[in-house]
Amino acid sequence: MRVVTVFTLMLASLAWLAGCGASAPQISVNEPWVRAAAMTGMGAQGGMGGHGGGMAGTDTTPPGGTSAAYMVLINRGGAGDRLISASTDVAEVVELHETKMVDNVMQMAPVAGGIPVPANGQVELKPGGLHVMLIGLKRDLAAGETVRLTLNFERAGTVTVDAPVRMP
Repeated sequence: MRVVTVFTLMLASLAWLAGCGASAPQISVNEPWVRAAAMTGMGAQGGMGGHGGGMAGTDTTPPGGTSAAYMVLINRGGAGDRLISASTDVAEVVELHETKMVDNVMQMAPVAGGIPVPANGQVELKPGGLHVMLIGLKRDLAAGETVRLTLNFERAGTVTVDAPVRMP
């Protein structure tokens, strides 16, 4: 009987100590929105053509045009997390991207390893910076409608948001 009591106290102490460490990520999403776009090949920045940025005739973008989703990812937990992927039913391909200046030219490229969301911090996905790229639109995205996005985090799991479509 005494052994069981001591063992139970030890388990309770270990559970309490484990809870004293960094709390798990607590992800929320503020101000999500998606850029209005048409399937006619209009790019997310409003220009014609594909997304790949390659030489003429070598673009591998699925037909249907592109758009982008923006938001603020907030982590109220004591441990960092990482947005590792996203999905939506309005696009053939969804990628995590960043825009950066290379040789005085703005370029978009996939983010290797995902987008970090610091403990007790936030990261803003915005035009001209980090964003969720929607490639190969399956339909036009008109201002005033809503797009459902599923965000997949390394530690926090899946977060689903309904993002209004709007003009930039």
